[in-house]
Amino acid sequence: MTLPCPSRRRLLGGTVGAAALTLFATDATALAPLARPPDAPAVQMTQIMDMSPSQQALSRDYATGFRLAFAESTAKAGPRIELKSIEVDGSDAALQEAIRKVKADSSQVAMIGTVGEGLALASLKQAEKNGLEIAHVAPWLADSRFDGQVNLFALFASREDQIRYVLKGFATMGVSELGIVYPNAAHEAALQPGTAQILERLKLKARVLTATQESDLESFGRHLDAKVPYFLLFMGSAIELSLFTRGLSKRGMQRYVVCLSDVDANTFLQLAPGTAVPIVFTRVVPDPRDGKVAVVRAYKSALQRYFDEDPSPTSLAGYLGGRYAASVVASAGSTPGRARVLSEFKRRVATNIDGWRFDFAADGRASSYVSQTLLNSNGSLVG
Repeated sequence: MTLPCPSRRRLLGGTVGAAALTLFATDATALAPLARPPDAPAVQMTQIMDMSPSQQALSRDYATGFRLAFAESTAKAGPRIELKSIEVDGSDAALQEAIRKVKADSSQVAMIGTVGEGLALASLKQAEKNGLEIAHVAPWLADSRFDGQVNLFALFASREDQIRYVLKGFATMGVSELGIVYPNAAHEAALQPGTAQILERLKLKARVLTATQESDLESFGRHLDAKVPYFLLFMGSAIELSLFTRGLSKRGMQRYVVCLSDVDANTFLQLAPGTAVPIVFTRVVPDPRDGKVAVVRAYKSALQRYFDEDPSPTSLAGYLGGRYAASVVASAGSTPGRARVLSEFKRRVATNIDGWRFDFAADGRASSYVSQTLLNSNGSLVG
């Protein structure tokens, strides 16, 4: 069955190639921006994006946030950053070629906003394998297995932070086991090792449920074993979740489905999902529609000015990532190279962006903020 496609996030200047856009950091605690000559060359960074069918909506949304942050600051007196986008199809071969290009181009001083998560994980491994010493800034990465890497600067709450938050809300229900649902074997291979470590730390039993490549997710949901756990953690995209909930709804089996920050509730609701399935959505940023933090107002104002798009948690996360990167680059001098930019990021200086604070903790994450929204069995969003 063909799914209706949600509105695509329009990228300023196209989705491929370099976009010469200026960045400006408005408030960075303890960072000392250095004066930049007006004719200083642009600082160049690369964003690698997974544009395979299940990941392209997430990737475009996240990329929109970075471009929004950059476009907003074009007229400001801050560092100029040229963002080079490399779109890949999710294959190992495409990623290897992308990493080769970044390594060969010494003008690229950082990798920023790598998205989605499977690609972000693979890019860290591939960069290490190839001896690529470069800052990996704000990848879309909930998996915390690489948080100890000195070249990784993960900005948002980990998967463990998100699961702990959800379980706290379910504490009265006595959750002791989770069903972990993967849309395909490749996703399971990429994410299950880190997920298994989390569940072991939380002393939770788990049952892994993986759809085969030949299996339709709607059919998979419709034919679930009646003995599957009451709480199902879905590890896929909005499109995949929509199909799964259609099948689960037809199955007529009451289960709570928990999906983490990969899925935006409003995008999901555009995809004709199954009804009567209660779903918990987590967010790792403030509510992009009516959040009280000043940076949300700045984001919405810029979004209205530069893009014909609705606010979303994913593009807000990209916007915060872009603002953070600008604040660090501002302190790196007028012509920083790859090593200097990496050194500046390694300082991990606490940064305040219009009331939103990034402050790296001992675990390597800059934020552990999590909130949640419940889509109840009546189809209403709560929280």
